[in-house]
Amino acid sequence: MNKRTIRETSTQATTGRIDEACSRYGLGRRSMRETAEKAGAIVKLGRVLLIHYGKVDKYLESLASTQA
Repeated sequence: MNKRTIRETSTQATTGRIDEACSRYGLGRRSMRETAEKAGAIVKLGRVLLIHYGKVDKYLESLASTQA
């Protein structure tokens, strides 16, 4: 399987592929997918799975506020 290269962009992205999301949040692929599913942040376009960053951010913030 070919490895995807992650490109940096100058604009703030609202969604990204699983590898980009893993890099952004510092999680492994399995943990990222589980977190995105719990957050309702998975967008499927054909065979492409995208993660909506805003929804993941809100989900993680809600976890942090309940823990504090």
